[in-house]
Amino acid sequence: MSTTMVIVFIVSIIVSVGFLVLVLSLVPMINQLKLLLTDLEKTSSEARELTKNLQSTVEKVNVEIDKADAMMESSKRIVDTVSNSIEHINKSMIAKSAGLMSMIPIIKFGISLLKKYKGGK
Repeated sequence: MSTTMVIVFIVSIIVSVGFLVLVLSLVPMINQLKLLLTDLEKTSSEARELTKNLQSTVEKVNVEIDKADAMMESSKRIVDTVSNSIEHINKSMIAKSAGLMSMIPIIKFGISLLKKYKGGK
């Protein structure tokens, strides 16, 4: 055997041992990656389900917000109508009858004097 053949043989053994070590170290890593991929698929499907649930919840909330918005608009119209009615009553009836209303205390005073006067006899 020549020295070159011995060197080639030793190099081939070193390369073979290196490849064997590489394969032996990569197999557990590949198995671990498979397990990680399985867990990732489960997590991804759960995230999809949660996203769907969240979307349906958001849709329900939006519907309820629309209902509440409609109720608030209706309440605003009612308050505006009542406010306008009270303003109309204030302008038309109370303002016109303010003179008569100012006489109410005088009438009460007069009635109390009559009661005292009739009660005194």
